[in-house]
Amino acid sequence: MSRKKMNVDKATLEKLYWNDSLSPYDIGKILKCSFSTVKNRMDEFNIPTRSNSAARLKYPRKSFDGDELKKAYMCGFRLGDLSVYKPKGKSETIVARCHTTQKTQVDVINKVFEPFGKVSVSNNIPGHFQVNCYLDTSFEFLLDKKFDDGEWLTQNPESGWAFISGYTDAEGNYIINQGRARFKIDSYDKEILEWMSKWLTLNNIRNKLRCLYKKGTARYVEKKKTLESIGWKYDLWRLNVNHKQDLREFILKTLPYSLHGKRVSDARTCLENIEKRSK
Repeated sequence: MSRKKMNVDKATLEKLYWNDSLSPYDIGKILKCSFSTVKNRMDEFNIPTRSNSAARLKYPRKSFDGDELKKAYMCGFRLGDLSVYKPKGKSETIVARCHTTQKTQVDVINKVFEPFGKVSVSNNIPGHFQVNCYLDTSFEFLLDKKFDDGEWLTQNPESGWAFISGYTDAEGNYIINQGRARFKIDSYDKEILEWMSKWLTLNNIRNKLRCLYKKGTARYVEKKKTLESIGWKYDLWRLNVNHKQDLREFILKTLPYSLHGKRVSDARTCLENIEKRSK
């Protein structure tokens, strides 16, 4: 008597193999059939097989879902805080990595990338975190470490705010100074801050952009309990939003996209300060 044919549709088989990154052997265990049966059905459905390098992947990965707002946030956060590269050879992996002393930054990276791949965190030195995210090639858009003209961010106005939120989560600060709420970003990335300044101005949010320190200007850092004078490697720029109503609007536009626990908490503290001063 012939064996009963495995009853599975193409969509389910594609999901198990491509979306869930399961091997034909693992799929066979789930569907209670043999490895060869799974392979035969894949051939019948013309489901392409992964390359050897992809088949050897240890952890399941999911391709980027195409969400433009997620992409904008990721690009902003990447330019502020991540190093992204593709290993040499025929690797089908994109690695996003970060060294940080802030646990909140690790939390952000987990929220952003864990749905798509393996996030590895090492804490070999107390207070220092080395984070590596292993993603598939659909994340190649993160490889470019230079900011373009930001034209693609203008296609959907919310994309601009999501990008700014990502960059703010990486580099920005909400503070209370002399009893007044303030926002600032200090960065070497002049092109990004210039674009942000223009974006805010177009959205009727007053802001101030200035060069804080010129390249080579002396600064003092503590090394081995002594102060040592070193020069700034590049021009350091600062973007400020100080006026209370402008800052309120800035926070309300960016807060929905923020994933950084401390940024969210500090932004809400600033909103409370603004409300008290307004009354």
